[in-house]
Amino acid sequence: MFDVDTDRTLVAAADLVNTTAGLRSATHSPDQLTTVAQLKEYLNQRDGDIRWPSSNADRAQLSRVVDLRDKVKEIWGAAPIETEAPVELLNQLLSGVGLKVSRSSDGGHRAEPVPASPDLADVMTASIATAIQHLVVRDETARMRTCKGESCDAIIIDLTRNRSRLFCDFGNCANRAHVRAYRARQAAHRKAPSPHQAKATRPAHPAESDLATDPRLVKPSAAEKAAQIQEPTSQSATAAKEFRERMRDELMEKRNKKSGKKSKKGKKKK
Repeated sequence: MFDVDTDRTLVAAADLVNTTAGLRSATHSPDQLTTVAQLKEYLNQRDGDIRWPSSNADRAQLSRVVDLRDKVKEIWGAAPIETEAPVELLNQLLSGVGLKVSRSSDGGHRAEPVPASPDLADVMTASIATAIQHLVVRDETARMRTCKGESCDAIIIDLTRNRSRLFCDFGNCANRAHVRAYRARQAAHRKAPSPHQAKATRPAHPAESDLATDPRLVKPSAAEKAAQIQEPTSQSATAAKEFRERMRDELMEKRNKKSGKKSKKGKKKK
C-alpha cells in the first residue's frame, strides 16, 4: 500500500503488539515477550529485509522493547487518531531519530530512519515510529485496527487498497463471523410469517377505514362503471369508445339509406 519498507515495518509493529497477553480468536494467549529467547524468536520471524540486530538482545534491551510495545499499543488503540495525545506519544518515540537517503534493493532511493543508537530498542523504535508517522501525516491511521472478531483483541494493519480487512490471522475469526451472520439470517427467516400464515392472520372483513384507503378493496357501482365507459381515462378505453361510436354511425347511415330507398319505391307505385 505504501512503500515496501513501511508496509513490512507496520506488519512487524502489529506483530509486536500482539505478543502481549490477551484474547486471540476467543482463546487466551499469554505474554510472549517475557524472556530474551522469546525476543530473539520474534526477531527471527521478521522479514529478512528488516535489519533489527538480534545479536545484542539482552535483558536490558528486552525491557526497552516491552516499553516500546506498550507505547505502540497505546497509539494503535487511539486510531483513527484525532487528538493530540497519541501524536505527542509518537513524537516522544521519534525523539533523536534522524533521516537519510539510501539506495533501495531495486536501485532507487528511499528515506531511511537513523536511530539514536545501534542498540536493538533504538533501531526498532526508529523504524516503527517512522512507519506510524507515515500513517499520521497521510491521514491513514484508520488502517490501524482491532480485529472485529468476537472475543478477540488482536490488532491488525489494513494494507488493502479498499480498506476491507476486518479480521486477524489468529484462529478463525472471519469464519466464525460468517457463521454467526448466516445463523442470524436463518433465524430471521424462520421468524418471518409465511405467505400462508400472513393470509390466515388477515381479517375476514376489512374495516371500513381499510376499504376507504385501499382502492383494490372497493368495487365500483353500476353508475360508476357506466361513467367509466362514457368517460374513459386510459388510451385503450378511449380507442374502444371511438370504435363503438364509428360502428354505430355506420349502422345508422345504412339504416337511413335503406329507409330512403323504400320511400322512393312507394312513391313510384302511386
